[in-house]
Formats: sequence, C-alpha cells, structure tokens
Amino acid sequence: MPVTITINGESATQAIEEFATLSAAFTGENSIPPLTTPNLTGGQSVAPAVSVTPIAPPTTPVALSSPAPIAPPAQVPTAASPAYDLNQLGVAAQPLVDAGRGPELIGWLHQHSAQALTDLNPSLYGEFATYLRSLGARI
Repeated sequence: MPVTITINGESATQAIEEFATLSAAFTGENSIPPLTTPNLTGGQSVAPAVSVTPIAPPTTPVALSSPAPIAPPAQVPTAASPAYDLNQLGVAAQPLVDAGRGPELIGWLHQHSAQALTDLNPSLYGEFATYLRSLGARI
C-alpha cells in the first residue's frame, strides 16, 4: 500500500532530523532520541509535527494491453517529380554514350537488373534521370 509522508520543519536540517527519527521508527531502531525544537519565545520545547497519510489502492482494476503497432511515417515528396518516358531517357543518354560513357550507363542498368534501357523498370526512370544528370546529361 503506498504511503505519503509529510514532514513539516523550520529548516532543512530540522527536516533531515525528523526524517531520521521517522526512519528509525519504521526500522525499530530506538538509538535516535526524540527530537525537540527549541521555542524561541522562551516557552517549552515542542516536538515537531510529522503526519503520515496512507493512500488507498485504486478500486478500479487497470487493464494492461499491448501498444498498437506504429506505422512507419509516409514519405512526403519535397517536390513534384517529373514523369519521364523511355524516349526522353534515351535522348538524354545518347550524348553520354557518344562521349564514351556508355559502359557507366550499362553498369548502372545492370545494377538495377536491366540489360538495356528498354529492360529498365519504369518505376526507376526518375532515378535513372537523376543518374544521367549526375553525369552531365540535360534532361
């Protein structure tokens, strides 16, 4: 059962002493003498007030369930990608082939499971256009 303990004191030192007294009471140690606080107005010393307030356990059972699966965030395009067709890619690639860079283009196509531009998956046209641009093609 959870318990809340409130310690009232005039200073941090007094609060620490009160806590030590309370701790000793819980553990059964009687080696700490009862603490009294001097009354500065000239009267009798007064024992500090310590209040212990028990907290009742919850009456409603808490149902535990597994968290809902979190879906990965959807990719948000930062700019509209232009759609390319096979003819545009071929026209952009031709000057590179003429400049002797054909083996680089064929290498890229092979990495993407295509033997020739006509075998390239249309979903990769945009990526191929970006590659052509990186080689200096105008597209």
